[in-house]
Amino acid sequence: MFNDKLAEIFSEMSDMQEIEGNRWESLAYRKVAANLEGLGEDIREIYKRNELRKIDGVGAAIEKKIQQYIREGKIDAYDRLKQKYPIDFRSLRKIQGLGPKKIAALFVSLRVTDIESLKAAIREHKIAALPGFGEKTEANLLKAIDVFSSVGTSRILLGRAYPDIEAMRAYLETTGLFDNVIVAGSTRRMRESIGDVDILVTSTRRKEAPDAFIKSEFVSSTVVSGESKITVNLKLGITCDLRFIDADSIGAALQYFTGSKDHNVHLRDLAISKGLKLNEYGLFRGDSKIAGKDEQGIYGSLGLSFIEPELRENTGEIEAAMKHDLPKIVNFKEIRSDLHMHTLDSDGKNTLEEMLLQSKKNGLEYVAMTNHSSSLKVAHGLDSQRFMELNAGIEEISSRLSFPVLKGVELEILRDGSLDLPVNSLEEMDYVLAALHQYVSPDRKENTDRIVKAIESGYIDALAHPTGRLIGSREPYNIDLDRVLDKCVENHVFLEINGFPERSDLPADIVRRVRGSGVKFALGSDAHSLSDLKFIRFATAIARRGWLSPDTIVNTLSLGNLKKLMAR
Repeated sequence: MFNDKLAEIFSEMSDMQEIEGNRWESLAYRKVAANLEGLGEDIREIYKRNELRKIDGVGAAIEKKIQQYIREGKIDAYDRLKQKYPIDFRSLRKIQGLGPKKIAALFVSLRVTDIESLKAAIREHKIAALPGFGEKTEANLLKAIDVFSSVGTSRILLGRAYPDIEAMRAYLETTGLFDNVIVAGSTRRMRESIGDVDILVTSTRRKEAPDAFIKSEFVSSTVVSGESKITVNLKLGITCDLRFIDADSIGAALQYFTGSKDHNVHLRDLAISKGLKLNEYGLFRGDSKIAGKDEQGIYGSLGLSFIEPELRENTGEIEAAMKHDLPKIVNFKEIRSDLHMHTLDSDGKNTLEEMLLQSKKNGLEYVAMTNHSSSLKVAHGLDSQRFMELNAGIEEISSRLSFPVLKGVELEILRDGSLDLPVNSLEEMDYVLAALHQYVSPDRKENTDRIVKAIESGYIDALAHPTGRLIGSREPYNIDLDRVLDKCVENHVFLEINGFPERSDLPADIVRRVRGSGVKFALGSDAHSLSDLKFIRFATAIARRGWLSPDTIVNTLSLGNLKKLMAR
């Protein structure tokens, strides 16, 4: 999105000003970057209303920079700094253990500018000798690079790319040149990361339609432009294939280009076993097409129940569809609540009222407000007194907006497994979401015992982001997840499915593995801004990919029924 691109520029300017030693300018740019990410609308609309100064942190100097970027697509001050510091901050910041100060030290001392030059410095053991680093830091950086590289630099997180993909789809529809515009591929299957985008279109105006796509604001360059397929490089950083499909084959094409490859191979083999032929044009018996206008016809003609896109990974879904034994997986429309979000009272970017108002506008029936507890200093966690004040504010705003709110906390599990707030404070909470963030041990039993002690305390309702992974920067914690799961079931503690893109935790494969255990799942966006609230959709996508039915997800309950469940 435009806001995110501009926020990234100001974030880099903050890093570069920190290298320069200009602390106050660095803080100013960091603040405006955070506020841009939290805006509820496109900044270009605010610019048109001449209201840029109403954005917190935007004074005259920053206003001019925003205006220049909107008008010219560049910021001169940024370009000058970038010439001086040609550093790939975006990639380096994804390496766990590297903040602006360490990136600056590596650049000044070793001219490290990107991942490759960082690897070279590690291979030559140059980092260990730097002040503030040492051999342990050097070794940890190498591990962090391996985690980053395992994601693949050619892939991007769907949760980050989805707004642009959806905006591109909506734009193509508004041109009036396309009769149908459908996003297929791994985006439609809601994979946590994607390597490209597939769009299928039908159009009776094929001569005019290509230019509308190629010349759109989403495209950086054209790779190939043919009669039936156009391939472009997107400004997102990945490629996109747009295919023109005949209307009577759109169902077959959608099935084929949605994938996955393994699912399609299995499906084609099934067709062959029935004396049929399946391809992107339709399902054929001899030369006669027997299905192709819609996907339901394809699956039905093969004797299968319809298989939802999120399930198409060749992991047993075809066998289940043969037996008409697929679960009725949860639909996003059935999600009534978001059970994990933050405000600027801890590490969020928007006020309590703004978050509640946007949640209500988004169609939710209620939410849990879960700011961090005091031990998580980096997130400006709240102590008992501050929570008491915040909860009073929640009651007042909730009443005024006629929007129910569970007074909650994302509660730190301390080193010894004890909880970060006193019992009297926890008893005032409606929803306690316990989390492990810091002082994680390499020892499996130590970590597991710590979590289990918190679960058995009797004061927590859910376990947040249970594996602790951060995609591209941190491996999952070393824990005995099966033991944790058993204790959650015994103590009626929910497992969270966290939709924040970098977390996506629990992962869908684990969700599917444990879905029959009796545990209940709680979905949360982990939103830190208004725009983050959309991540509840990605938590739902994980639930769908994990084959979850609505009755296993507490967000499908009314507030009254959720309270009854938690009171057991």
